[in-house]
Amino acid sequence: MSITLRQLEAFVAVCNEGSFSKAAQRIHISQSGLSILVRDLEQNLDSRLFDRSTRQVTLTDAGREFRAPAARLLADLSSAVGNVRGLATRQHGHVTVAAPPLLLARLLIPVAADFRRQYPDISITLLDIPSEAILPRIASAEVDIGVGAFTDDDHDCVIEPLLEGPLVVLMPRDHPCAHKRTVKWEALATYPLVTQTPENKFRAFLDRTFAQLGLTPTIAIEVAQLATVISLVEADFGIALLPPYTALFPAGRKTVVRPVSAPVIPTQIVLARDRFRSPSAASLAFMEVTRRAVARWQARV
Repeated sequence: MSITLRQLEAFVAVCNEGSFSKAAQRIHISQSGLSILVRDLEQNLDSRLFDRSTRQVTLTDAGREFRAPAARLLADLSSAVGNVRGLATRQHGHVTVAAPPLLLARLLIPVAADFRRQYPDISITLLDIPSEAILPRIASAEVDIGVGAFTDDDHDCVIEPLLEGPLVVLMPRDHPCAHKRTVKWEALATYPLVTQTPENKFRAFLDRTFAQLGLTPTIAIEVAQLATVISLVEADFGIALLPPYTALFPAGRKTVVRPVSAPVIPTQIVLARDRFRSPSAASLAFMEVTRRAVARWQARV
């Protein structure tokens, strides 16, 4: 049996129009061509589907039995085609984005709100998880896009720079270095440092940097979340080295932010996605909105 889509279209058109001539006009085919399609379908089914006379066309018992499934097949196919086209044109879909809590709260929530206004039919899942958990979730296909201070040493991910800048130090406003335009690494090592725990990727980066410079930092306190680091600095527990998205930190009267120098070490906030999975249209749209949002933010600072 070799039933074609065109045969089904011809059959359903005749059912709906009650006439071979009207059905032929509806699906843009000659009447003789439509008759051939219906005849071939009847041969494939080994059943007559219509009783024809010069005045009317009526369904046989076999035709009535076949009408609903045939119409349903065409409707399902049309819906599936529409869904695929909708994905391609970004009319609907889903994207899962992960970032460390502070970065998600300060950057990605405004981006997600902008994205939702532009693509109201694409749903978004936002995950606020530690940096070290993001890349494994991308690899397991739980996350489509990760945003954070990752490096390009994970060869399973495509890493795209999103925001670049020097490391900065957050310190109480009355700190001895607060009046300086930049703060040297050597000076940083002499003050109590509030930092994240050693398993954090950014903390590991800081440890390597201090070691390469021949310096030993004075760790005052270690915590899991960057937001807690900032609160501890505000409470005068010490100073903190932070990634370059300084304008995302809450402005306040208690702290100041200064670039770190001697040497200046550039760092990046990046977009990460799976190297072995083609990004969906929804993912591509979210990345585009994120890039534009960051470009607008950089133009203002």
